[in-house]
Amino acid sequence: MRAITLLGTVSLLAIFGGCRGARRGATSVTPVATVAAPELARVPGADSVRADSMAGRAKAAGKDSAVQPDSNTRPDSTARPDSAALGKARRDSVAAARKRPATKAASSATTRNCVLDFADSPPETRLFYTRLPDSTANTFIGGGFVGRCQGENNRISADSLEQFESAGIVNLYGNVVYEEPNKLRITAAHGTYLTREGRLLADGGVVATQPASGSTFSGPNIEYYRVMPGRPVSKLVAPNRPTAQLIEKDSTGKPGQPTIVTADRFEDLGDTLVLGWGDVIITREQIIGRSDSLAFNKTTQLARLVRAARIRSVDTSRAFTLNGDTIDLFTTDKKLVRVLALHSATATAKDLVINAERIDLRLKEQKIDEAYAFGKGRARAKTPQQDVEADSMRIVLTDQRPREVRAIGGAEAKGVADTLKIKSADRDMLRGDSLFAYFDTAQLATDTSKQARIKEIRAFGNASSLFQIASKQGPTARPSLNYVRGQRIFVQFDTGSVRDVRVDSSASGLYLEPAADSLSDSTVQKTPAKKPPLAPVAPLPQPPAPIVAPLSAAVFTISRRPT
Repeated sequence: MRAITLLGTVSLLAIFGGCRGARRGATSVTPVATVAAPELARVPGADSVRADSMAGRAKAAGKDSAVQPDSNTRPDSTARPDSAALGKARRDSVAAARKRPATKAASSATTRNCVLDFADSPPETRLFYTRLPDSTANTFIGGGFVGRCQGENNRISADSLEQFESAGIVNLYGNVVYEEPNKLRITAAHGTYLTREGRLLADGGVVATQPASGSTFSGPNIEYYRVMPGRPVSKLVAPNRPTAQLIEKDSTGKPGQPTIVTADRFEDLGDTLVLGWGDVIITREQIIGRSDSLAFNKTTQLARLVRAARIRSVDTSRAFTLNGDTIDLFTTDKKLVRVLALHSATATAKDLVINAERIDLRLKEQKIDEAYAFGKGRARAKTPQQDVEADSMRIVLTDQRPREVRAIGGAEAKGVADTLKIKSADRDMLRGDSLFAYFDTAQLATDTSKQARIKEIRAFGNASSLFQIASKQGPTARPSLNYVRGQRIFVQFDTGSVRDVRVDSSASGLYLEPAADSLSDSTVQKTPAKKPPLAPVAPLPQPPAPIVAPLSAAVFTISRRPT
């Protein structure tokens, strides 16, 4: 009889224990195709475990009468001796939870599941739906899918789809398109959308287009992070050597010429800031730039090339090159108007090379109009006829050839003498606190093949000059030296050679002529030259014998030469 009573008790405990607790309602989904009914059945795994444990305790109570059955099975039963400890533990856990920082609410707000809304899918769409014990589901859609996640401002389409709701993963296959109206459109062969992270992983011929500007990113794969709580701006990441085509619109909304950028990796933040890393190559109209990394602000139209930066113009009529550790490019109305090179910069144009810590180029119609050289150390400008060095410089150009050079701070100019009149390795020199050099650009208008010739140099403040004066004996003769100093010196040139030197205020100087050749000095004893040996002379023929007359017939007259 006792065995029967215990068996009945165990059965009741199993029945009531297995039915305890309310079931969570299933998420309502509009099916497009027939769903298998057995797959929707819920398996109450947690309730079964509770029933088994209660049945075991009841069986133990039958064996030992000292053990009371669980009070949950009898409403009028008294609490067990350890119920007070259990209640205290629960109160302690509640108190500890209240002291914990409230991070769950924020986390739940950013990690909600994606509820698919595929009302716009075509009629041939097929659906297979599986309900899991944790009230989530796995969904498989074929025959074309067009829809979105409820509560998100996006639109997703693909040939087929599979969703794993518990993991927050949506896999897209074939002709994948992800859109956010007026913000972004991504096309790819395959995609994975992580709903809890708001993150799309697209691969296979990916093209991301920003409709507002028309800019595109294309590459083998792209990651996109949409705007969500905790992420105020979107982010697009393109690794594996993608190509970006950046288009800017003017104030009238007309798009300008695209700028093509290639790099190992790109990041676009909020369709405002573009970052690139690894062998960056930029092509903008007739200008090509290279660097290790790039930052471009679409709002301010400022681009920065960092590390081993270099830009050059491929237009032969406007050729120039600029090198530096960092180069900033400034754009106004979609046209490049200023280029700033930082840290050991070098600029090269027609008949001009500039070296300085910083070089600032101002452009008009893609041509250098002005150049500023300054910064730590000395600035140097080199032309075919003059080398100028100073603390800072301002250079004005015409058709990218120097027209005027202004050197400030310990300025010094060194020039090459006219090689047609003087054969000398020495250089002419002019110093001053500041130097102004002017070049003849009028003759360049008719003959662009000629080099810009120096016309005048003016030195101000503690000025001094040393020039070579051609000798009248010809270019091979040693030149004379003209050294002058004063507060201001004005030097006029004619076809590249010094024509006139004028000194203003506190003038003094020297004019030195070359000394005579020491080899021609008369005080030096000369060694007589050896005469060549005389040739042998043939003996003269013997005169004929005299005729002797008799003494009686000879008459002599002897006279002495007066002494």
